[in-house]
Amino acid sequence: MNQKKHNRPRLEGCPDYPKFQKVFSESLLDCFEEQLNEYIELDEVSEDYLRDVPRIVCWFEGMIPTEDLIKELEGC
Repeated sequence: MNQKKHNRPRLEGCPDYPKFQKVFSESLLDCFEEQLNEYIELDEVSEDYLRDVPRIVCWFEGMIPTEDLIKELEGC
């Protein structure tokens, strides 16, 4: 079986990444990585961005515990 190696350095560097792998689809993990990259690469966090911050960014910044994020998004 050929498995595609996903490049998710931001997520893979987190201790809870294995928990995410158990419950979230590959496509959702890719989306999380993309959202984190976009956030980290922002020159300035705008008011528009703050109105709709991705949940993974809130988790990344420590505002949401891993278990709560999993409960909230499990099945997506």
